[in-house]
Amino acid sequence: MKRRRINIADDSPAQEPMLPLINIVFLLLIFFMIAGSLQKLGPFDVDPPASHTAESQPEDTIVVWFGKGGEVGLGDHTGTLENLSSFLPEDYIGRPVEIRADRSTDGAKVVALLKRLQELGVDKVQLMTAMEAEQE
Repeated sequence: MKRRRINIADDSPAQEPMLPLINIVFLLLIFFMIAGSLQKLGPFDVDPPASHTAESQPEDTIVVWFGKGGEVGLGDHTGTLENLSSFLPEDYIGRPVEIRADRSTDGAKVVALLKRLQELGVDKVQLMTAMEAEQE
């Protein structure tokens, strides 16, 4: 039996391991995908009115979306003022309700929403606004 000798050339460039770099990039990708989707989105887009003050909302706040055309949304459900009670949670009485209305929504429609919420027994209502940029 003859032994063969394998010659290894020392002049070839050393290969750096790529697996740790791929793992780090993959973990960063997952982190930013999760961190970027923390805010709950509504059933449709609204452009809130501007405000100079800001308050934080309590944990148990129910968010009601109110569109330009008078459509009402809560979570994944959308409808009209008449069927708002069908998609409110069962324990909504006593919990604060935040209205996220579009800034171009007619004020009379917002008043109608407030009356409907009052009919349903809601007594804590907040109107969500966007912080206005300071003018220089």
